[in-house]
Amino acid sequence: MSSLIHLVLCLILTAIPVPTGKPVTAAAVVCVLSCDTLDPSKAQQDTFPVPDKVFNGRLLRLHASDADGMAWGSIDRGVAGDSVWLDRSWDGGATWEGLLGKASIPGTWTGTRTLMYNVTDPGKHRRGLIRVCGDAAGVTCTEWIHPKVCDVVCDGATQPDGDTQPVPPTTLFGRTIRLHVDGNAMAWGTIESGARGDEIWLDRSWDAGASWAGGSSLGRTSVAAGASTGRTALFATRDPRGRHYGGAVRACGREAGHQEGSCTAWPVRHRPARRRRPTRSCIPTIRIRAGGRAAGGTRRRR
Repeated sequence: MSSLIHLVLCLILTAIPVPTGKPVTAAAVVCVLSCDTLDPSKAQQDTFPVPDKVFNGRLLRLHASDADGMAWGSIDRGVAGDSVWLDRSWDGGATWEGLLGKASIPGTWTGTRTLMYNVTDPGKHRRGLIRVCGDAAGVTCTEWIHPKVCDVVCDGATQPDGDTQPVPPTTLFGRTIRLHVDGNAMAWGTIESGARGDEIWLDRSWDAGASWAGGSSLGRTSVAAGASTGRTALFATRDPRGRHYGGAVRACGREAGHQEGSCTAWPVRHRPARRRRPTRSCIPTIRIRAGGRAAGGTRRRR
């Protein structure tokens, strides 16, 4: 009887469907100047780059230290059980790693904070965004930190300082699409010989064009009625705050009557050649002995 019961139980258990789907995995630890989960007491700065959020009487705040390249969050005016955490995105906010450093207000306290997390990951050529979220009888989040890239000027500037074209233009149904870069490494795109509805935009990559998550369709602009040209605003190719110095951009365009587009090449950044150190050499010397006889020899030049 026991064997029969065991067999029946096995059949029942194997018939129960097992939930499918991708397993939830923890975010990979990012290390730059310091690694994720640094205590905020060690922060070199404490700034507030986005407006606070006040919800249900609670104060939700995002803290940042550009000197460390890290951020953390806090919730105050709360009660036990209220929680706070960070979201971090590597694609401009389309998706994110959630619940980073989640902390809940304990006991009779009225506030708490998360640990510090890196905003950027230059070692893997990933530019990140971070926001702080809180749960106190409802969930809310602040804005993302530093969505615009700033160098000498910031994304969206309109006045270039010079004009070079680092790659040949591309053409599409009689249109000419060009990439321009100024003396501050700010880039923009133009479309010529166009018509109403044609479009021009930039793609920006932090890994030499291998990917451009969060950097597609920057400054997308349409040619106005009665015009034949269009141009984007300026966008940075360096991000000193995020420690990204090798950004690349390309200009892309679309003719209004067709679905396909065309893009210029990604500019190739050439590292300056290293100067070779002078090498020691041996040169022949002549020593004149008494009596007029010459003796060969060498003298090492240093």
